[in-house]
Amino acid sequence: MSSPEVDCWFELGKNVVLYKLSLKPIEHPIRKGKPLSSQKGQAEAFFLIDDHGQRWILKKFHNGCNLDLRYLKKIVQILPKDEGFACGTERRIVENGTLEKIPGFHFSKELDHWLDGTILMPCIGGYDWAGLADELREGKVRLDLSQRFMLAQKLTKLIEVLEQYQCCHRDLSCGNVFIDLNLWRVSLIDFDSIYHPILKMPKMTTCGTAGYTCHLAWNGTNLDPKSTWCQYSDRYALALIIIELLLVDPGFKMTGEGGIFDQEELRNQSGNGINSILSCLNTNYSQAAQLLEATIKCRNFSDCPSPQDWDDFFKSVPGLSPPSLNDFQVFSGDSLTERLTLAHAAAPLWPAPSLSDFKEFNIKIPSPQEFNFPEIELPPDPWSQH
Repeated sequence: MSSPEVDCWFELGKNVVLYKLSLKPIEHPIRKGKPLSSQKGQAEAFFLIDDHGQRWILKKFHNGCNLDLRYLKKIVQILPKDEGFACGTERRIVENGTLEKIPGFHFSKELDHWLDGTILMPCIGGYDWAGLADELREGKVRLDLSQRFMLAQKLTKLIEVLEQYQCCHRDLSCGNVFIDLNLWRVSLIDFDSIYHPILKMPKMTTCGTAGYTCHLAWNGTNLDPKSTWCQYSDRYALALIIIELLLVDPGFKMTGEGGIFDQEELRNQSGNGINSILSCLNTNYSQAAQLLEATIKCRNFSDCPSPQDWDDFFKSVPGLSPPSLNDFQVFSGDSLTERLTLAHAAAPLWPAPSLSDFKEFNIKIPSPQEFNFPEIELPPDPWSQH
């Protein structure tokens, strides 16, 4: 899916200037003559390139999913300045009037208006964990034990740093954890649901992603985003992804959610899938099994193992030594096309909207009296007794 404004920009073949960056859309590798874009969650991502070959993403929220601009701007301010959060710390919030009028560059009032409320951010190198996990299942990529533990340690460190700054990502999942095996780097993306004590929870916010969401996210039969709007809420999904990093290999099946945990089992805190994973862990990593079980059975997010608990586990595994970068295979490809091909469609969990939510978006909800139902005279009842 695209938009008339971006299509026109692409067809003209001219760059625009945003925040001193000279940018133009990347052509879709299959749909020739169209700009490259990808649907994800509550937004569409358009892929751009600057004059230096750096790739950027322009995130446009769908109608009804727009977040408060003040909230989006504060995200940039509160995130730690760590390369693992570059997708958040180096983002720009585009507003009306940001598109510059410069001779030789494209400008239109329509595009300037369309850009209002979009997010411009750097395109992170590597693959999301969902795509890399598929490569592992198919035997196209191999990771030894020390390499897997290194990935898990780097991810754990990112969550530890977030906690030190009182932040929670709130949507850790296989699609939001990026791994660059060529640079041996782990990064997080999609910070639009982030928690911090100074932030006010947006009305339109996710409760997490299917396959990674805690049973605490439900209030009875309803999803409740307030339940994850708190400190330490990343610890639950962190545990699940660490276990995936350690276990996923050829023959290890994924669930319909894209990971190895079934969301209904997570909600029920039990199931054959969970039992199978715990059994697999107990064979080699009994301490990890205990940490996972504590996560599954948690009564609140503080009950979940902390980053320090996981770090203690990593250090307890005998025979592990830090791997050298020379030991790693170069992950072939890394083309944007291949990355998008590997990516799974995210399945974010959203609370059902109430009728009052629609009023904010000026959506008219007709009353029953406004429907023009035809009056139909029914025939006599043939079964009536005479």
